[in-house]
Amino acid sequence: MAKGTRITVDLGSKELLKAIKFASIEQGKPIREIVIEALERWLEGKKGSGQKDFLAMMKALDEYRKTAGEGS
Repeated sequence: MAKGTRITVDLGSKELLKAIKFASIEQGKPIREIVIEALERWLEGKKGSGQKDFLAMMKALDEYRKTAGEGS
């Protein structure tokens, strides 16, 4: 994913936000890392369910962005 890519998410629950903040402190990781890990695990779980492998697609897109224009 490109550096600085941002999204806004309505978690729908103050309790969920509190749990994420607590996990962040407990694990010594920024909330950003916790959310990214959760999304990556969710995408990994989608493999084999008849849907495209979105995680591999995002990695391929990121690699393309890093190398775009090289060798031209």
